[in-house]
Amino acid sequence: MMIRLLGPVELERADQTRPVRPPQAALALAALAWEVGRVVPAETLEARIWGERVPPGARNTLYTIITRLRREVLGDEGRVLRRVGGYQLDVAEPGVDLRRFRSLAEVAATAADPRPPLEEALALWRGDPLTGLPGEWTERVRRRLWEERKEVVLRWARTVSAEDPGAAVAALSPLAEAYPLDELVAVALIEALHEGGRTAEALARYAGVRRTLAEELGVEPGAALRDLHHLLLRTGGTGRTTGTRRQAAPEPRPGPPGGDAPGGTAPGVDAPPVPAQLPARLAGFVGRKAELERLAGSAAVCVISGPPGVGKSSLALHWAHHHRDRFPGGQLHAHLGALDPADASAVLSRFLGALGVPETRIPPGVEDRTGLYRSLLATRRVLVVLDDVRAAEQVTPLLATAPGCLTVITSRTELPALSVTVGASLLHLDVLSADEAHGLLAARVGADRLAAEPEAAELIVDRCGRLPLALAIVAARTVRRSDLPLAEIAAGLDRAGTDLEPFADTDPAIDLRTVFGRSYRELPEEAARLFRRLGGQAGPHLALAAVASLAGLPVERTRGLVDQLDRANLVELSARGRPRLHDLLRAYAAEQARAADRPATRRAATRRLLDHYLHSACAASAACYPHREHIAPARPARGVTVERFTAPEEALRWYAAESVALPALVAEAARAGLDRHAWQLAWGFGEFMQRRGPWEEILGVQEVALECAERLGDLLAQAGCHSRLARAHAKLGDDQLAVAHFEQAVELHRDLGEPVLEAHLHLGLAVPVSRVRPGEELRHALRALELFEAGGDAIGQARALNNAGWWRAQRREYDQAYADCSRAQRILADLGYAQGEGHAWDSVAYVLDAMGDHVRAVACYERAAELLLACDDPHPAAETLVRLGDTHAAAGDPAKALNAWRRALECYDTLGDAQAESVRARCAALRHGEHPPRGR
Repeated sequence: MMIRLLGPVELERADQTRPVRPPQAALALAALAWEVGRVVPAETLEARIWGERVPPGARNTLYTIITRLRREVLGDEGRVLRRVGGYQLDVAEPGVDLRRFRSLAEVAATAADPRPPLEEALALWRGDPLTGLPGEWTERVRRRLWEERKEVVLRWARTVSAEDPGAAVAALSPLAEAYPLDELVAVALIEALHEGGRTAEALARYAGVRRTLAEELGVEPGAALRDLHHLLLRTGGTGRTTGTRRQAAPEPRPGPPGGDAPGGTAPGVDAPPVPAQLPARLAGFVGRKAELERLAGSAAVCVISGPPGVGKSSLALHWAHHHRDRFPGGQLHAHLGALDPADASAVLSRFLGALGVPETRIPPGVEDRTGLYRSLLATRRVLVVLDDVRAAEQVTPLLATAPGCLTVITSRTELPALSVTVGASLLHLDVLSADEAHGLLAARVGADRLAAEPEAAELIVDRCGRLPLALAIVAARTVRRSDLPLAEIAAGLDRAGTDLEPFADTDPAIDLRTVFGRSYRELPEEAARLFRRLGGQAGPHLALAAVASLAGLPVERTRGLVDQLDRANLVELSARGRPRLHDLLRAYAAEQARAADRPATRRAATRRLLDHYLHSACAASAACYPHREHIAPARPARGVTVERFTAPEEALRWYAAESVALPALVAEAARAGLDRHAWQLAWGFGEFMQRRGPWEEILGVQEVALECAERLGDLLAQAGCHSRLARAHAKLGDDQLAVAHFEQAVELHRDLGEPVLEAHLHLGLAVPVSRVRPGEELRHALRALELFEAGGDAIGQARALNNAGWWRAQRREYDQAYADCSRAQRILADLGYAQGEGHAWDSVAYVLDAMGDHVRAVACYERAAELLLACDDPHPAAETLVRLGDTHAAAGDPAKALNAWRRALECYDTLGDAQAESVRARCAALRHGEHPPRGR
């Protein structure tokens, strides 16, 4: 199977290609395939499908689209996996034509004959990428892909030009029409024309390009084009530029200031000096292939920004050294970190001196120095590297924007003003990929040493957070202590935890605290305070309302502060505006919080954050589960923003986005001594997580919550924690522990005189008891019925009746089972309790199937699945669909069986439930003509 993006979005199977429809499904598949193998956050998918105006209910629509992709588009040959916070496309190689295109382009770079892989790569193109799909994201993708294709066409043309110049001309001519200002394309086409003996056309093409550059940009052709033009004039119509370009006349040098020959060196005057100011190249530089390519194709000014320690200067200098031959006029370099943003005069003076201007001829004012500097660069090709820039006004006089020049800027902020004023390219640098981080360590420490201790190397990379400076610091120490095994170094980092001491050094240039501190100290006080607050939270990325609560500020004011932190590259914003801190920056922020803020201040911030989550979770529970018993937490602290929900769908989206934070929040509450918050938070998220898992996470949360409830002496809270622990243990197959926790909860509720709550426990207890002490399960269902009757709970009575019928069916007492389950279904329908009705329909279907009435059983299973999915209860819905598939298979209808099991797989994959594998085994067995075992 091949997903095609290089043209209309299509799916190719066995030489048959069909389009992906409708457009939203095509956009979703394209958005996932663009990052195949990586998790794409749900909010990113929404932004790519709907742009800035994401409609209400988009998350539900997205789920429907993903379901359609799984069921109708990919089938068994690809999977869209649900992961924490997003979705991941998993397809076998080659999988996506774009991935194949890029892979072939990489192969060609090292191949003895690059033509075959380049030709195969170009053959994958079938038109405009993502043809016809709307949106800003698709436009950005198209522009990037056409640029990538242009580079591949240029590479191919250069390989064939000498042997088949006609083919090169045919490929380059439409490229030249599409990119009339691209001098590299023009050079390649003019060379190919000349190689084919069409020198007159080549000269005409040069004249046309020169005219276009003058009219559109007001500039003359660059040195490469001018050199080629001179070569054509010398060789005339003889053809064959290949191998002779090196003998072209050198680029004219400008004369000294006030000289007699503005277009070249005046007679009798020495050529001006060629500055070479680049600092030494960094040894052991690895990775950053995509960023290096972007630098190569950037505008006349490129700003490299990113968090402190991410390797901005290393990238700039590595690229500059590698490409310095492109700038025969020289290279200028200045470090501006300590320079006043308003004073570029000193740097201008130094640059002018390097360009050959005597000190006595350097004008006194900044404007005059700037004018002279630009005049000197007008006829040279010079590379200017400006390091650690703090503000745009700091570099405006220093920019080399003349044709053929390039200014590379590194900055801890993005400097968006330069994008507006001079059209600068903005290149944001993130931490290294896992492979690049290992490569950096291997380059510094030695590949053999890493290969000997792979687990220790993995721990070092993880503890350094793939931050290049942190990795370099640890690598340097590792080299100095060659007697120590990597495992001991890794263990030292692990013991340090969130302490930054392993990254400290007496040299401030490589001391992580000092490097981070330069960015932190430039923050306004209110933004610095928010940075410290964020560092004090060990949980995952917080939504804006949670951040506002943490700060004790209104949401809009908080948004402005988060933007300041983002511009300073101390946080990274997700597509939904959630600030994310690198682990080492978080550790630094926590250190600053301990140093600058009183314990009471930090505790109050933690309390506000927990209040936000607790009260928002209670509001979500009321919206989603109105039949649930509710708790009444204390009033939220002042400054807390509480989420409000007008529909269950909104609350479910909130739960889905925020439940990942629960383990850290409950642990934080326990550490802070806020025991009531801890167990109430576990309660607030409890119902949502019980329906989805992950069960191991539920165990961890509820165990902490139980300890807190025991410290408080709150018996009712303890009983609730035991109940949720029991259900999680049962889901994980640990029935002995499940029964023990259920029985503890039953005893507590009995002592508290809570018959209805005790009844609920008997219903849950019946399932693990049936496996631990078979024969007791029906007694628990009937005891629950008695207790619900005593408490006057009509819904509970119907649920207990349905459970009793289910357990009678296990005893093959089908007539009574059918009577109990059917009666329960009618009662629950009359009471409007759809979730319970769905469970009852499932029981009725099971009994009918056991009695041999497969037709009615199928209809009842379908109704059960419909109700359970509508109530957002995917786990029992999946179990129902598995049984529906079993019924179809037993009735000899494999197509319908496979369809039902695929629907069950969608639920299990969304939940990340391991039972998905048993369903896949059913599907595989049926396709091979085997009879899979029936579920229960």
